[in-house]
This record gives sequence, C-alpha cells and structure tokens, in this order.
Amino acid sequence: MRKGQMTKEHIIRESAELFNTKGYNGASLSDIIEKCGIRKGGIYNHFENKDEIALAAFDYSFSQILQLLSEALAEAASSREKLLAICGVYVEIIESDVLAGGCPVLNTAVEHDDGHPALKERAQRAMKQLIDKLNQILIEGIDRKEFRADLAVDEASTTIIALIEGGVMLSKLMDDSKYIRQCVGQVERCLEGWVAE
Repeated sequence: MRKGQMTKEHIIRESAELFNTKGYNGASLSDIIEKCGIRKGGIYNHFENKDEIALAAFDYSFSQILQLLSEALAEAASSREKLLAICGVYVEIIESDVLAGGCPVLNTAVEHDDGHPALKERAQRAMKQLIDKLNQILIEGIDRKEFRADLAVDEASTTIIALIEGGVMLSKLMDDSKYIRQCVGQVERCLEGWVAE
C-alpha cells in the first residue's frame, strides 16, 4: 500500500472514532488534525473539506459494524440464532466498547435527521441495509418453518431494529448495558411468539 493511501486510511480511521464519539458538529477540523497527528495541509491533500472526511468516516464505521455482524452470523445456523447473533453484536458494542461511541448509524441518525442531508442519506442507506438483512433472515426462517408463515416480515424487522437501536441509545445515555440486555430479552420473546406451530 502506498504511503498516501495509508495516510488517507489513517485519517479516516481516526476521524471515524472522533465523529462517532463527538459527533459531526462537535468534532472540529482542529480536533481531526490533533487526533491524526497530521498537519492541515496533509488533511487537504486527501480531502476537500470536513464533509468529505465525515462521509468517509461514516462509511468506515458502518463497515466495522458489517464486519462484526458478518463474523457473528458465520457462527449461527438457524434464523433464530442469526437474529440473536445480531443482537449480541450490539450488546458487545455497548459492553466492550469495540466501536468507540456506539452505533454510528444511530449516532448519525440522531444528529443529522434535520441537519446534514448527505450524512442523513448515508445513515438511511445503512439502516435500510440492516433492515434488509433482518428481512432476509426472517424470510429464510419462514421458508425453513422456524417462523410462522403469516409473520409480517417488515413489521418484525422494524420491531427488532427498533428494540436494538433503542437499547443502544438508552444504554449509552444511562451508561448501563442493562437497557440493551432488556431490549434483547424482548427480541427473544418476540422470536418465541413468531415460532411456527
């Protein structure tokens, strides 16, 4: 890998953590320069502005979520196990701080629902990807006769993602992982109710 590409990836990686903990509005260009240990000109060699850094940083953070999910799903066999594995990733994000600042999709959605159209669009796209994955797993579960044939897949996936992200938000706000664990418990109860008879 070329030095320039390594520098760019370093800026993205460090900025991702900064944006995910301080937010877009809370993280200044000076913060990025300080965290990266690179001069201002070095930043501008790779990015036109803070917006461009923020978009690349969001993409990087979301790719970290996708990697964690991929690893967890590789260990799961049934659709139920896959859904609980996804929940487990978010518990891990809270309890081990494997991703500084928590869920980048939630953080970006909350901060930019009205303020930064490009970041909002990135968060919407990421959330759609997560919901599509849940839909795919639920449909697979119906096909395998794990879940009821009449299960409303869109409603079920919305319920699951709302419980997960709500649990993440409460746990981050209250500095207590009991909230994500309680929400995962509710997902488990939903799954029990969706079991095929």
